[in-house]
Amino acid sequence: MEENLLHYCLFVRGDLLELKPDFFEATEIYGMRSDLYMFKALQKYLSNKNIKLDTQNKNTPEESDVIICLNETDYFINYKRPKKNKLLILLLSEPIVYNAKDWKRERHAAFDKVFTYETELVAQDNKKYIHLPYPIDFSQRRPFPEFNEALYKNKKHACLVASAFAITENNKSKSLLYHRYRILKWYNQRAPDLLDYFSRANPVRNFRFFRGASLINKFSQTLSDKIAGFLFKTNIAKVYRGAIPSENKLDILSNYKFNFCLENSAATNGYVTEKIFDSFFAHTVPIYQGAPNIDQLIPPNCYICYADFKNLKELNKYLLEMNFDTYSTYLKNAEKFLNSKASEYFSIKKYIEKIYTETQA
Repeated sequence: MEENLLHYCLFVRGDLLELKPDFFEATEIYGMRSDLYMFKALQKYLSNKNIKLDTQNKNTPEESDVIICLNETDYFINYKRPKKNKLLILLLSEPIVYNAKDWKRERHAAFDKVFTYETELVAQDNKKYIHLPYPIDFSQRRPFPEFNEALYKNKKHACLVASAFAITENNKSKSLLYHRYRILKWYNQRAPDLLDYFSRANPVRNFRFFRGASLINKFSQTLSDKIAGFLFKTNIAKVYRGAIPSENKLDILSNYKFNFCLENSAATNGYVTEKIFDSFFAHTVPIYQGAPNIDQLIPPNCYICYADFKNLKELNKYLLEMNFDTYSTYLKNAEKFLNSKASEYFSIKKYIEKIYTETQA
């Protein structure tokens, strides 16, 4: 390793390195832009501070001054820490519905600091837990177009872009994966021409977790696959429009009046990701559900709140009856928010500066 440099290890999942050994050079992973842009920005920023950031296959934990562990605690539970390690940090960016074990407080004992958007953890212990909102890449923002009623009428009705959904409900976790499925199924049965669903991967895989699937899998994987295929065909095939490359997402969204933006979870204050911002950047009105405190972070006049409607029939009626003036007001309010200081809360600049400052403290 080079002399006169501090070395930071970004410790990521092993499958990510198998897929993209040069993690920072990847344009996307699993068809998703994901968190790559923020870590590329962090690497560039740190290099100007005489710090080399790289993944564990290049900067090993044992040889690094600072370790930033991205949602992976297993390696560090029984980690024998050498003197070289000045700081060991856990960065929690995945929601608890995907990554429950790494949110367990007992696992955090191995780390000096935990970076998280979860404001309640920060409130309980602001020495251990450091508030770090999910950063948004504002370089993707597009100029606000000259919008008129003709353009409004030419837009398609609504879309939903997501690779994951769940066909069974889990109320305990406050997961929104089942709510995505409810939307797809409702439109598939009642109004398939009013919703276009895009995914990164074959959505049939989401139906492999039907009730009784584990038992059937023991006897016949072929039968299980046939059932999953049948459920897909019956419940969402009419609204499915295929895969969507990450670099084309904004182009696709811009063709629609509305975009269903459901986070993975509604359990965590501060958990606001790129979903609602992609709608803003594409000049599409988001229908949002996610962080309970969203109205404290983004003005509620910028989006339609999914939870405000008792059912999808009521929500769809509201969408269909919306006039041009009301619709354009949502867009103008979103543009006003993006131009305000309030949007800086989500800036990549603040994100990387916060990480640097906390690793120097």
